[in-house]
Amino acid sequence: MGKNMLLDKLSSVDMDVISSLRERIYVMKIGWTTSMLLDEKTLINRIKRYRDLGIDVSPGGTTLEIAYAKGHLERTLSSLLQYGFSHLEISEGVIDLPDSQKKKIVDFAKSNNIPFTMEVGKKSEKNQLSLDETIEGVNRDLEYEPDVVIVEGRETGKGVGVFDIEGLIKWDWVTRLAENFPIEKLMFEAPVERQQVELVIRMGNTVNLGNIAPASLAALETQRLGLRGDTFGIPSSSTSVEGPPSNKFIYYVISDHGPLDQAGIMDLTGLNRKTVQNALKELVSSGIVRESFYRNDLRKRIYSASSNLR
Repeated sequence: MGKNMLLDKLSSVDMDVISSLRERIYVMKIGWTTSMLLDEKTLINRIKRYRDLGIDVSPGGTTLEIAYAKGHLERTLSSLLQYGFSHLEISEGVIDLPDSQKKKIVDFAKSNNIPFTMEVGKKSEKNQLSLDETIEGVNRDLEYEPDVVIVEGRETGKGVGVFDIEGLIKWDWVTRLAENFPIEKLMFEAPVERQQVELVIRMGNTVNLGNIAPASLAALETQRLGLRGDTFGIPSSSTSVEGPPSNKFIYYVISDHGPLDQAGIMDLTGLNRKTVQNALKELVSSGIVRESFYRNDLRKRIYSASSNLR
């Protein structure tokens, strides 16, 4: 199952639900630098209630961007540890962070056995990266060996990263990213429940999602498990799909929408003909997808998930 990064906005959080689902929380982020607004005792207590449940807590990436800009990055890193933060996020949402400073944060995290993530993307709608720039950024950040590289989505899910100004998913972006990188090394910030449902449907229940509202966690988990109407019947992660991310993407689409012919698969996934053909060849060879022929046109093949895996 995919990782869930939750966003604590300093509003009321149902700790009974958090406790029950704590094993499904990768990290709790106290974002927007709101941790700077709290007095030390309140901040420490808020972090502690998550840490006591075994949940890592992050101050978000903007905190370190501001610390660098003000010239006290090292002091801030030490303070974050003293407060109880146990996870770091390295981002460039507001400023460009020099490679030397990224390395300094990474070295600090590794020397203190702190998990960390990198984030690609800008927060301003007027200063967005292109798709190629985003891919280049993910490539660079993966060299630091983070748990995942996050694709910026902010808390609105509109006009940034893989979302257009209306909050609709730009599937050509998601497809290109999935073609270029292992899906388990990416995390998509997707604060809107509709976005979460669509990503789970199209990418499978192993997709990593971030900026999840604590109140939305239970709903997201039922989506991942296929227990809701919109995701009922989606294969579980126990189905092993070998090969590149496009293979898994196509398998989930066939499972959810099949039987489909090649043209239908290309239309739903946005993938090119060669990628679809190669994936179908591997999926059929592995036995998890069945190939058959139209009765009225033996030249035309249709594809469906093998019944024994459904």
